Amino acid sequence: MAEVMEAHSLTGKKCKSCGFEATDPVVSCTSCGSEDVEAKTFSGKGKVYTYTVVHVGFGHLAPRAPYVLAVIELEEGAKTMSIIEGEYQGKPVTESVAIDMPVLFDRTETSTGFIFKPA
Repeated sequence: MAEVMEAHSLTGKKCKSCGFEATDPVVSCTSCGSEDVEAKTFSGKGKVYTYTVVHVGFGHLAPRAPYVLAVIELEEGAKTMSIIEGEYQGKPVTESVAIDMPVLFDRTETSTGFIFKPA
């Protein structure tokens, strides 16, 4: 299993000029270009914006297949890419994932990125 960087903290940046928020590690705002950005901790609550079920993974993700790769819309409005693990409504998430499904940030893995689970 991949090394865990941060157990329960979803962090990113917020632009002090325009208010744009992102989970990506940026040095300037990707919306307005301002370099006046500050650290931001997100609630970790969100919903599935879009997804795909990956049946043939590659590299270090191959043993994880099948898995759900999703864009999560956080309750703050920012969107981020993630893997979703676990069960939803008594079924594996690979069989039960749906648009607008509520999710919760679980952890960050060094080689993989953000991991969410059904809320």
